[in-house]
Amino acid sequence: MAEAAVQALAMPMLHVYRNILRTAKYFPSRKRDKMIIAIKEEFREKRGLPEGVALAHAREVAERGLSDLRGYMPQHNEDGSIDVTLKGATQ
Repeated sequence: MAEAAVQALAMPMLHVYRNILRTAKYFPSRKRDKMIIAIKEEFREKRGLPEGVALAHAREVAERGLSDLRGYMPQHNEDGSIDVTLKGATQ
């Protein structure tokens, strides 16, 4: 898990954006399409942020959102079945 956090920090914002959009396709909601539009709008609004605290905060929020969305991605098992495990879920 720590490796993913380190990789995310090294990832350019464009890659974070693309990964969020790719991962958001798996979000199980009727409002998924509106959520994807909202993500695109928010990234457009923050595109011109200068380096500094505001950009660092926006990046942190984006990476946290990406981490949360990855919880909804299906995990393929060797037997061909698919599992989805959410953070904090008990097994």
